[in-house]
Amino acid sequence: MLNQYGQLTLEQTLFYLAIAILPAIFFMIYIYRNDDKEKEPPLLLLKCIIGGLLSVPIAIILEMISEQVVYYLLENVVTATQVNYGILTAIFVGLIEEGAKFFFLYRFTWKDKAFNYRFDGIVYAVFVSLGFAALENVFYVFNYGTGVALQRALLTIPGHMSFAVYMGLYYGHAKVSEAVNNPDAKALNLKASYAFAVLLHTIFDATLMVESDIGLIFFFIFVAILDIVVYRTIRLESKNDIPIVPPTEEDIYAETKLSHPSPIVEITDNVSEREKCNVCCMIRLTILIRGVIYVK
Repeated sequence: MLNQYGQLTLEQTLFYLAIAILPAIFFMIYIYRNDDKEKEPPLLLLKCIIGGLLSVPIAIILEMISEQVVYYLLENVVTATQVNYGILTAIFVGLIEEGAKFFFLYRFTWKDKAFNYRFDGIVYAVFVSLGFAALENVFYVFNYGTGVALQRALLTIPGHMSFAVYMGLYYGHAKVSEAVNNPDAKALNLKASYAFAVLLHTIFDATLMVESDIGLIFFFIFVAILDIVVYRTIRLESKNDIPIVPPTEEDIYAETKLSHPSPIVEITDNVSEREKCNVCCMIRLTILIRGVIYVK
């Protein structure tokens, strides 16, 4: 009930906050429990959530600007129809919201020492995204009432998690690529991390914003398939998680299928210890160069 001043009571405010935030907390716990190899530091996860919260005002400002761009395009470039409006708006929303999330994801986690398993990328991305979704949900619930809470809990919050799973999937692969000194693969995976999240987010929003029966049918089919694929992806990535470590000399030979070459020279007892050390260093350097050349 509203109090005599037409404002929410304390009990109602707490209730609104609970129904807005609890769905995001539920999915955070779910993804955290699937991180089997090594749990992430609570402070780092809190940092990810804060990154998601900070993404919201940035997204709001940029979306206000993009709305004017959409109107300009509808007036001067494309036909002003609901379908075109829905598609253009969805594209900008996907680019902006996933871009803001990705910025804080990379800024807060990439160089952190705790980022030492591939699945960690999914955990971080999901916590950033659900931090964003939780605050966004608070705005919707307080502005439109409890009527939107169930719809967003069942569709929007899981949607944000799904976009984040694919952002985190490629984000983790990018970190592995960096560890094995493959800058091209790192760059490609980082681009894929952002691009796949934008694509999924755009399809999710566009099918609703076109406001047609076909769009609505496609939306529910898309969400059903996405939920199944994301669930399986989480399970598989968690089960097949690997540590992120630089390759050892043995790894180089295992991956390139090279056998260790015999020593270039025989180190005899007549050679000083310093000379032995120099020769050993030359041998290891030669081995490493051969491995790198073979990989290239």
